[in-house]
Amino acid sequence: MSAFFGIDEHNARGYIDRSTVCFPHLPDGNADLHGIVSPIRHEDIVFIKQCTPQSSMHIKAVGIVQSDFSVAGKDEVCLPVDWVWQGEKVLDNLDEVLALCGEPLYEEHNIMVQREIIELLPEKYRLPREW
Repeated sequence: MSAFFGIDEHNARGYIDRSTVCFPHLPDGNADLHGIVSPIRHEDIVFIKQCTPQSSMHIKAVGIVQSDFSVAGKDEVCLPVDWVWQGEKVLDNLDEVLALCGEPLYEEHNIMVQREIIELLPEKYRLPREW
């Protein structure tokens, strides 16, 4: 099963146009490679979202990481992504506070959010219904 990584819309400018996802920098200007980049792998699912804690989440795009190897980025570490869905999907009635909404990039563990994102994927990326 792929891991899911949420990206705040504010921090995702240009990702779709460049077919990448890039990693945020620490206040000292260095990329947080150990905490974020190391877990993201080929075929993981990334999504761009907009939300604030205790509100609905708006999914703006969903992509599949295409490689474990970075591509050239302007002062950034970036991985290639196939952005397979774009639009606006509103997720309400989530059973918990959206505590990580302000984070530039985080691993999404909420199974309800994961299910909604899977439903946005093209059929070729989904498991058969028997699963």
